Amino acid sequence: MTIRFPSLEFFQALQQRTKEDKAVFEKLGTCDTNFGVKIGSQLYTIDFEVYECVDVREGGDPTRLDFVIGGPTEVWGEMVKAILQHGGADAKHTLNTLSHVGDVLRIETSDAEGHDKFYRFMASIQEFFDQARHLDVKVA
Repeated sequence: MTIRFPSLEFFQALQQRTKEDKAVFEKLGTCDTNFGVKIGSQLYTIDFEVYECVDVREGGDPTRLDFVIGGPTEVWGEMVKAILQHGGADAKHTLNTLSHVGDVLRIETSDAEGHDKFYRFMASIQEFFDQARHLDVKVA
């Protein structure tokens, strides 16, 4: 079944992948955070506990999240396309690169702890997105 990106179904499929590929996430360490992914004007809320994603949903209150990763739909789409093409984000399309080089993606947080959590859990969050390599995704 083809899953459209961006969509709630896409994030639900990634959530399921954290359960199916649990060993990969265990190697990255615990990840306890609730954060947002803002694609254009659409916000998705994602909750991680220990080694897996436990909830995804549309919307949410950004002020109650640890951080929000936000950027244009086109940039997110390019990242997902790179993941599908290379089996994971290439160096130009990682969360780290996109949030630092040219500030293409913005990290929005209300405090230093939220910003720290983005960096502390970045490997797990990147792997969360990289799990798209196992999905049949159509980038809108």
